[in-house]
This record gives sequence, C-alpha cells and structure tokens, in this order.
Amino acid sequence: MIEPTRAELAIYDDISKLGERLWDTSTDIEGLNTDPKMFSIMLYKRLWSNQRGYTALWKMNLNLEASIVLRSAIEAAICIAANARLKNEFVLLMHKDSVSTIQGQIKVHRDNDAQDAVRDGEAALRFLQAKLPQGIKPARLDWKELASKGGVPQLYGFHRLLSSVSSHVTGLSILRGVTNERMDAGQREISELERKMHLMMMAGAMLQGARLHSVMIEAYAELETATALTERLATLSMIWPGVGLDD
Repeated sequence: MIEPTRAELAIYDDISKLGERLWDTSTDIEGLNTDPKMFSIMLYKRLWSNQRGYTALWKMNLNLEASIVLRSAIEAAICIAANARLKNEFVLLMHKDSVSTIQGQIKVHRDNDAQDAVRDGEAALRFLQAKLPQGIKPARLDWKELASKGGVPQLYGFHRLLSSVSSHVTGLSILRGVTNERMDAGQREISELERKMHLMMMAGAMLQGARLHSVMIEAYAELETATALTERLATLSMIWPGVGLDD
C-alpha cells in the first residue's frame, strides 16, 4: 500500500485545523442570502462538511466512497473560487441553476403522474423565477466554465478525472478489479497511488476554498495561515508523481 508520507499527513492535519477555525469564524456572520459573502459561507459549509466526510471514509479505507465525496468537495471549491471572482454574477448563475433544476424535477414528477409534487414544484418555480431579471433564462452550472472564471482550472481537471474513474458508473470504473490477473495487478497499483494522491487533492481543494473564503469574509488571521500552508503544499507537491522539478 502506498501511504502518504509523514509530511503529507502533517499538512493535511494542519489544513483540517484551519478549516475548523475558519468555520467557527464563519458562523458568527449574518447577512442576506443574496450577498456573495453569505454565498461563500454556504459554499464553505458544504466544503467543510465534505472534507470531514472524506477524511472519515479515507481512514476506514473506503476509497471508492471517499472519492465520491471528494468530487463533491471539488465542486464546492470551484464554486467558492467562482463566487470570489464573479460575486453578484455568480449569485445570478446559482439562481439560474436553481430554476433549471426545479424545471427538471417537475418534468420527472409529471412523467410519474405525481400531481401533488408537480403543484409544489410549480409553486417553488414561480417563486424562484420571480428572482431572475427579465430576459434571463434558466441554465445549469457549467463546471469547466466556472473553474475557468474562478481561476482554478486544475480543480476542473480533478473533477473530470474523478468522474471518469471512480465517482460515476463508467466502463473503466466498473472494470477495475474484475478483469484478468494482469490487468488487476496494474489497477491495484493505480488504486494504491490514488489513495495517496486523492488525499492530497482533498488537501488542495480544502486549502484553495479556505484561502478564498477567508478573503471573502475578511478573516485575515486565517488568510495568513492559508497562505503559509499554500506555500508548504506547493513545495511538497514538487516530489509527487508527474510533478517533478524536471517537468
């Protein structure tokens, strides 16, 4: 089994401690749910919850389940970054996504002849549509676009990777461990490496989200800690597979 080094475990623990302190700071802030600062808090709550869930699953060696939670954490980190850059434009994107999601749910309820659910959905839809500016159409979130606008394209790369090999049911993810002996040996090696590298993905996503969220809520002590941890993680990452100094 390829396990994280002592230094990697140490920085993961330090990032977790930062995450907890930043959440404690966030809970004292009040505001409207249309304020980008409050959106950052809501998104950070999701990221912090995902990070704790991922850590618990990882410690139990439930690596597939952990990777599914990791993908959700990366989505939260992408949104935190986009919100920090776009602010009110991001709030509008979330409202457009909410309307699009409700429309999809209503269609499912109608197809299932669940008339009570259709009525409830239509009431929620009218409420959400009233929040959209005139002429603005509903639209689902585009993860690639959000990551680009948020300045975190590497997180989108993680998102795609996890979707292909673990989080979604794909031919590649299902075939792992149920083919022939030669292929299984190669897949075991990949899985062992993923256990180490996925932990570092979680560390990076959590740290990225914490750093940007601390800016949004003006938590400058936590920002200073996040900046120092970012430098530590960057130095540590130079010895990871595929990242060497000669690359």
